[in-house]
Amino acid sequence: MRRAKRILHVAGNDLRIMVGDKAFFFWTLAFPIFFIVMFGLLYKSGENAPAVAELTVVNLDEGRWGGYFVEKIKAPNLTIKTADAEPAEYSRLLVLPADFSARIEARRDQALAFKKRSGASVKAAARVETRLYQSIARVISELVLYGEGDLTKFLDGHPEFRDIVRVESRFPEKTVTVVPSGFDHSIPGTTIQFIMMMVIIYGGVTVLEDRKKGVLARMLFSPLSTADVFQAKLLGRWSLGFLQALMLIVVGKIFFGLNLGSLPLALLVIAVFALAMAALSVFIGSLCTKEDMIIGLAVLLANMFAGLGGCWWPNEIVPPAVRRVAMISPAHWAMDALHKLRFFQGGFADILPNLGVLLALSVVLAVVAGRAFKIRD
Repeated sequence: MRRAKRILHVAGNDLRIMVGDKAFFFWTLAFPIFFIVMFGLLYKSGENAPAVAELTVVNLDEGRWGGYFVEKIKAPNLTIKTADAEPAEYSRLLVLPADFSARIEARRDQALAFKKRSGASVKAAARVETRLYQSIARVISELVLYGEGDLTKFLDGHPEFRDIVRVESRFPEKTVTVVPSGFDHSIPGTTIQFIMMMVIIYGGVTVLEDRKKGVLARMLFSPLSTADVFQAKLLGRWSLGFLQALMLIVVGKIFFGLNLGSLPLALLVIAVFALAMAALSVFIGSLCTKEDMIIGLAVLLANMFAGLGGCWWPNEIVPPAVRRVAMISPAHWAMDALHKLRFFQGGFADILPNLGVLLALSVVLAVVAGRAFKIRD
């Protein structure tokens, strides 16, 4: 327990020093927000129709055909609300006139009033209109098949109408029908990119400085072992990455209406990714002898991995060959998992392979960093 407290104390002190840097909030918050806005507008999301479209029906019909027609409209992806008069608020409204039944039984044409609220989903309206056309066609087909009989007796009993042709449409296997876009793509993408950049820069540079100034060596005069110091440095850099992610997510929630699908699972993905970057930062800080080398390497790796990994543009739109190459980027596995959660209704089982790859990468990098970790030059 005491050993854990000492490790936590050193990690917390490292985090305090890094956060205390004058430029910290510019590079970890202000500058990433610029990227969020830029890429969020560049890949602006199109209108997303709700899963279930809504239709309000005012049935003024004095006969029975109005209710029969409403039953024909019903569909799994359509919610029908009934009202006695035109309501003050609605998304889409259908009005059946009082002589609806009389005109059908007299075999006369008629017009139905269909209204759409300004600002309502155009895609949902199109879905409702399509269903209305289908229902009208179905009723007309039934009337044609019924023949010249008395239509006033049609609803008392008639042969069941069956579709002569049934058409089912589907996309080929592995076809991408949803393209991640908007701020729900740019905020996670920017978060992943800047975790890479800031953790490697701040984490690597502070490891280098502590080694050169003898801070790491002096720690060994305390009850801390070399392994304890390494674990503390690793934890401090992980805390930095996760803290930055939390700040950007909070900003995204407040100002951009960020939706991550499942927030706990998204945070789990980010936490494992931040652990891998923390280990990488300690490794780079242990190998490099100059601050400029660390900064240059961090910028190069972060931008290369971000571009390949889908942080700037969604990898769902790139050719399959590029996606295969992107698998060398840690960012790819994080972004792919976050896209599954937000855009493809994925759950824990869907992102488990991504978590496995990121966790394995974290372990490998931690082992390599542990061997490269030096107390003195």
